Amino acid sequence: MSKFLMKKFFYKFLLLTIILFSITACKDKSELQNRIYFNTGWQYSNLGEPHEFINLPNQDLSRLSALLDNKRGYIYLKNTFPIPVNFINKDPYLYLGRVKISAKVFINGHPLGSVGSFPPHQFTEGETSSYFKIPIEYLDFSSTNTISITVWCDDYGALQDDPFISSSNDVIHKIEFDNLINSKIYMIFSVVLLLVFLIYIFIFFLRKSEVENFSFGQICLHTAFYLVTFYIGEYSIIYKHEYSFLLFEKIFNGAAPLLTCYFVINFARDFLKYKESRRSKGIRVLISLIAVSLPFFGRTISETKLLLYFSFLTMVVQFIFPLAIVIKGLVNKNERAIKLILCFVPIYIALISQLFSTYVFKNPFNPLIISIGWLFAIFFFLSLLIVNFVKMAGMFEYMNKNLEELVSERTEALEKEKNRALKEIDLAGFVQKSFYKVDTSELKDWDIDIAFKPMSGVSGDLYITFISENKLKGIGIFDISGHGIASGLVTMLVKNIIENEFQKGINLPLNEVMDKINERIIIEKGNIENYLTGMLIRFNKDDIELVNAGHPKAIVYHAESGEIKNVEEEGVNQFGAIGIADFPIEFETVHFNMSKGDELVLYTDGITECTSPDNKYFGADGILAVFKGNIGHSVKDQVTALPAALRKFSGSENFNDDITYIILKKLS
Repeated sequence: MSKFLMKKFFYKFLLLTIILFSITACKDKSELQNRIYFNTGWQYSNLGEPHEFINLPNQDLSRLSALLDNKRGYIYLKNTFPIPVNFINKDPYLYLGRVKISAKVFINGHPLGSVGSFPPHQFTEGETSSYFKIPIEYLDFSSTNTISITVWCDDYGALQDDPFISSSNDVIHKIEFDNLINSKIYMIFSVVLLLVFLIYIFIFFLRKSEVENFSFGQICLHTAFYLVTFYIGEYSIIYKHEYSFLLFEKIFNGAAPLLTCYFVINFARDFLKYKESRRSKGIRVLISLIAVSLPFFGRTISETKLLLYFSFLTMVVQFIFPLAIVIKGLVNKNERAIKLILCFVPIYIALISQLFSTYVFKNPFNPLIISIGWLFAIFFFLSLLIVNFVKMAGMFEYMNKNLEELVSERTEALEKEKNRALKEIDLAGFVQKSFYKVDTSELKDWDIDIAFKPMSGVSGDLYITFISENKLKGIGIFDISGHGIASGLVTMLVKNIIENEFQKGINLPLNEVMDKINERIIIEKGNIENYLTGMLIRFNKDDIELVNAGHPKAIVYHAESGEIKNVEEEGVNQFGAIGIADFPIEFETVHFNMSKGDELVLYTDGITECTSPDNKYFGADGILAVFKGNIGHSVKDQVTALPAALRKFSGSENFNDDITYIILKKLS
């Protein structure tokens, strides 16, 4: 749609809105003059007739429970009014508005009806407004009339709107408008939030690395449950004595918003890509479970609300955590931190306005305002996630279109520098070989041999062995992007990181060790563009663990059966490279076993991507062919056979990439 059409549509919509409001305003103005308002003259009694009634200020209608001992029991209200004769032809209706918890209404002693449910099955109709038709025969047009209302209170107790009598059209119009604004619109929001929850949970399962999608989905789900408190009166099937009002309060006014608070904190953490420690996660989960459970120990509405107060205080204390990481983000000039703060602006405004209204103007606290502010904040979050998704999609589209060209340009530039840097490369190659030197001759459990040939003096391939007490504890093989000195230097940098994290993480799952390696490399290599693919293997007493980070799959040979296959089965969800900030990764630990005489083959993609004079790739099939043809020979002879096969295949002594080929044979 063009900008012109969008602008035209906007102006038409604005004009229609103004017309509708104008019509509504005109109707209200004409009807207001004929309404009989009950905004003064109220009296109340805790015992009812024939006991004494006391004058009641109109503002106290919204806090009736405060007039009772223990805030629980019946309040009896009455008011008198004359009614003009012209109401005989107006089909009079009583607008009662919103009631907490329940009420019965009488005109001149005649029952008009009731709102909500009374003990023993008390229940409220939430924010739904009520009205009653007044039979003409109930009214006295020659004298004053009495309206009596019996209100059941249980900590809640209120007539939230000023009642009035008017024509049927006026009252029904007012009811429909009120229920749309105060009730039905929240049901619509609730359905929308449930749909958003399903969408973002689905997105999360497709891209588990983007954890903020899960947190945001949970925010939407629990907010949708909380909104039930506003529109429960629209559908009596929700509360027809299936469960108590007390339980309803605990679930929808307690657990739902408390869990929302928990996932808001998680969303802030995940959106800012902050790595929270296990200990911190555990403490917050425990505190949140206590906060959610606490209200369920309440035996009455009053006790439950008091326990809820402490629960929310507990959750508020937890907000110190996201506040700290947001401040840290601002200090580090993280653009996401600023965006996150802006998303919370609606809830800031709603809270400040309610505090000002409650403590300055002494008005009752209105949860509707807070709910509206929170809904705006949620839709700001949604907009933010959509914008980020669109940006990421644009970035991947750009990379798909230009990656080959960019790689080609970079390769050409490196080739131009090749001649100038030959001496430096030779020196670096000598240093690197010394750095890689490994003595495996004393190993008791494995026979290992390695073919390692840099493309140009310095290799971007990296292999690491972890040996303790003449036993092999683990092995790693990695491939750094690019060629020459830069990638060679990166191998030296990351080798220490990998060794350090492997030793530190000896009791951690291997995929978590790889995650920590990725985090440290991102931080310590700074703005260096090179990234890694690689594989890490750990040899335990009872099994072998393997984690693959975008590397060619390992091959295992079982001597007893003669079977040769990839270690990783189909469906193992491992993707992503190491050392790229904000790049999606997913590492899984694969477990397998080997017996005496079995062999494990590791290699880099320089072998599979070796080309023949007619531009055919050596490929994984070439490796398997060489390996199968040399089974039964010593490990050293098997390894030596591979470079010879590559030279024959390519017709050259020099390959177009770094070559690393490792075979491990289990001795015991």
